[in-house]
Amino acid sequence: MRRAALVGLAIVVALVTAPAALGESAPHVLRVGSYHGVRGQFSSIQTAVNAAKPDDWILVGPGDYKTTSSSTPSGTSDFPAGVLITKAGLYLRGMNRNTVIVDGTKPGSPKCSSGAADQNFGPSASGGPAGLNGVMVWKAPDVWVQNMTACNFLGGSGGAARTGNEFWCNGGA
Repeated sequence: MRRAALVGLAIVVALVTAPAALGESAPHVLRVGSYHGVRGQFSSIQTAVNAAKPDDWILVGPGDYKTTSSSTPSGTSDFPAGVLITKAGLYLRGMNRNTVIVDGTKPGSPKCSSGAADQNFGPSASGGPAGLNGVMVWKAPDVWVQNMTACNFLGGSGGAARTGNEFWCNGGA
């Protein structure tokens, strides 16, 4: 029994240290918001996504995460998103699907408000606002998005056919 435990421990140590031994960095856990009283390093999901490297985990604590800005994939302005993921191999996970909310309404408005004045229609485009996607994975394989809710990501008059998705995985349109 003791020998089996030592062999098991040796395997775990080898798996954890293997990336460093090969000159690779080990995956990291980036935390957004707070969870069980532990404050994360990031207050916005997009900031954590920007800081992440392949194989990193982004854990999002309960909260109403309003979109205060938008990002578009390099080379196109037709696909604005509140949270844009363009890096392969990321894991984006909410800590509670009922209380982690990616919200397309304006800051200061009630959570997931249906009021017309509370809506964030995204950046300006020719013909009106472009609209906004919620969490969008753009040409990034092996990305996981789990255990969260999104609300009020609406199509706009300037790009209604390409926006208005709560979650969208796009292999390149």
